[in-house]
Amino acid sequence: MLADPLSVVEAFFAARDAFDFERARALLADQGFSFRSPIAMFESADQFIQYGAHSSGIVQSVAVRKVFVDGLDVCHFLTYRIQISEKLSVDAVHWAHVENGRILRIEAIFDASPYRELFPHV
Repeated sequence: MLADPLSVVEAFFAARDAFDFERARALLADQGFSFRSPIAMFESADQFIQYGAHSSGIVQSVAVRKVFVDGLDVCHFLTYRIQISEKLSVDAVHWAHVENGRILRIEAIFDASPYRELFPHV
């Protein structure tokens, strides 16, 4: 099991980027997990992973711009290169809280306006 929070979060990103959603899920807490972003909220790691598997097709690449670690919290500033109807770059902040070697909470902050085409209820 990975010990430090940065290693846990980066292993999650590596699994997600490799479309290895089983490995990504293993890095999320079984109990008490939560995810929040401008377009989705989940209180279940399994539902979050299903959503990620469904929506991952629009992501072409992810560039890490900056990483901060504060105890059990890991914050990544990222640029997602996505394609909906056209290619776009979306800057995002991904804040994860890790406990006992697994991600307990994720908050993603970004401008959701490009996603309105895919998610009109946002």
